[in-house]
Amino acid sequence: MGPPRSDHPSRLKSALRHARRLPRPAAIYQHDKVPLKRNAGLVLGIWFTAVLPVSAGMTVITLTDIARARLDALSFFVAGFFFISWVVKCLWNHLAKTFTKLPRLDYRRALGLVLLSGLMFYVVLTMISGARELLTPGAWEKQGVGYRTREGGVAELSKDVRRTALRELQEGIWGYAKAHDGKAPAGPLVAGIEPRLWRFPGGGLYCLMPDVTPGVGRDVLVYEPSSAGGRRFVLLADGSIEDRSEGTLKRDLDEQRKP
Repeated sequence: MGPPRSDHPSRLKSALRHARRLPRPAAIYQHDKVPLKRNAGLVLGIWFTAVLPVSAGMTVITLTDIARARLDALSFFVAGFFFISWVVKCLWNHLAKTFTKLPRLDYRRALGLVLLSGLMFYVVLTMISGARELLTPGAWEKQGVGYRTREGGVAELSKDVRRTALRELQEGIWGYAKAHDGKAPAGPLVAGIEPRLWRFPGGGLYCLMPDVTPGVGRDVLVYEPSSAGGRRFVLLADGSIEDRSEGTLKRDLDEQRKP
């Protein structure tokens, strides 16, 4: 029998093959590099947002309280604009699945659609505000970026104050008629009558009906503007003052304008 064979070389080869299969340290480091960077960025972001500014005696330029409030409000509306655009995009594309003729809407086009719709609503609201000012002249005053009813408006006026103001205007019209062959003035703010008499205490001007002779008949000669509310005082041609509802006054004026 020959000498026993040694399996040492085979064991060595098996160990070398096993070692080659193990991951290298550089590979392990390269594998963990990206998560490490992400975690470091996240930690730094949280730290920068959480740490409060410390002046430490140095000059620090910051926004005023009003500017900060406006910036907060602006950022809120901008964020709402982007969120609403995303909602519009989702709803539009959901409807497009049912109505196949509708084109697909991406986020950029959704932003344009929401912006255009907002501008249209702004124009409509501006027209409504302008119509309100035309219907109730002088009844609104500017306060900041908006408007509110003028202090001392019709809500604070008693009927006695309104009646007294209309009676003073009547005296001015009758005095004008005596000096002009019994004819009423052609319109408000004419020479011969004090301009203040034409101003309604609640805002606006008194309305004068044409072709009405003072002291003759019972046609409406002067009536309060729409800022007076649902019920208005009217001055008749015979000098009497009556309180009429808006509907009744409109019907009487329509009848009076008929030829």
